[in-house]
Amino acid sequence: MCDFYYAKSNKFKVDILKKKYLAAIAVVIVAIIGIYGYYHYFGPQTVLQTNSDPSCRQGNVLDGVDRQARFNVLSTCETITGTVHDISKQDDGDYQFNVDLDSQYKHLLNDANNNQVKGMLVVEIIPKDQNSSNVQIPKEGDKIRAIGAWVTDTPHGWNEIHPVWKIIITK
Repeated sequence: MCDFYYAKSNKFKVDILKKKYLAAIAVVIVAIIGIYGYYHYFGPQTVLQTNSDPSCRQGNVLDGVDRQARFNVLSTCETITGTVHDISKQDDGDYQFNVDLDSQYKHLLNDANNNQVKGMLVVEIIPKDQNSSNVQIPKEGDKIRAIGAWVTDTPHGWNEIHPVWKIIITK
């Protein structure tokens, strides 16, 4: 009878150790996912301006952008022209709109722009720039000239001008 209780007690201890081991593995996996998410989506990113043109923002071109790590910077300073569509204010305070680009700027689009944004480029005005004398907040149908960082928003896959630090309404 004593051997039966001893065997049952050892099995119980082994089961407890297995559960603790599995719990420790789960904690490590969650920590790795959290660290990955922070550095690839939520974390900061510094991308210094490489263009000396005075129209281009100097210093970190992503300064003031929310969740900077989600962007892959394709060019630190790009100019576009086109017509504004679908303007809205986002939860993070950005004005977001799509621009039907003039033909000479269509090369800034990728497949995700063509498939998800009706062949238009996403443009975002961050809160830091909304009261700037360099930024005119456009309305639906306005023709604009805009300058900002050309990026890929990696969670969506499309290209954007984000942030845009100069907008001139031309029509």
